[in-house]
Amino acid sequence: MHAWLRPIRVPILYYHEIGRSPSKHVVSPEQFEAQLDWLVAEGFTALSMDDVRAVYERRQRAPERAIVLSFDDGRAGVRDFAAPALARRGLQAILYVVTGWLDGAPIPPVERYSEFIGWTDLEGLQQAGFSIGSHGVSHRNLKRIDPFEAEREVRDSRRRLEEKLGRRVDHFSFPYGRRTRAVAHAVRDAGYRTAVVTGERCNGRFARLHRLFRLRVDGRDSLESFQSRLLSAPRR
Repeated sequence: MHAWLRPIRVPILYYHEIGRSPSKHVVSPEQFEAQLDWLVAEGFTALSMDDVRAVYERRQRAPERAIVLSFDDGRAGVRDFAAPALARRGLQAILYVVTGWLDGAPIPPVERYSEFIGWTDLEGLQQAGFSIGSHGVSHRNLKRIDPFEAEREVRDSRRRLEEKLGRRVDHFSFPYGRRTRAVAHAVRDAGYRTAVVTGERCNGRFARLHRLFRLRVDGRDSLESFQSRLLSAPRR
């Protein structure tokens, strides 16, 4: 089989927090380290979202066992626990941040199950192997708000990140994984090269760069359930 015709399977895992908080959204450091050790032992290669884009634009071949590690929101455990664990294993990841929260906007009580990082932490995370993407300005569900407001969320978050980081920001995560056709167009028009949703499936040969699926990981996952879901998730 020609190399470009062999099956493609690119699972994108997403986490919210690594830490000790008693929330289902929080994966303990021990759970996370065990998951990473298994991925390394099984020969998975951690891709960046730039790599994913290159794979689907046929500029780069996907490794036999690809994985993408992603984190939403911008929580302190990513800095304190995830970054060191990833760095020790030479793995890269992407963090999608909410720019309004970085700027000090009020964080809804339901989201306060852990602390958050600040702007000054992002440079260190980049040095530790993280890419930075946008998760909107306010973390509102873009499917449920006025289309013009949604467009501003998409556009202004990218502009703010580029202003603070001094580099291009090409990757977007839809808050709550929700999108409409109009919002998807707004993401492309704003200049993002990829966007991720939810969906509990892997990305196959015909995946679309502005609708890449992700598999959720949370504190309820045993190592066995983590392994099973990753290996058996359907491909699209």
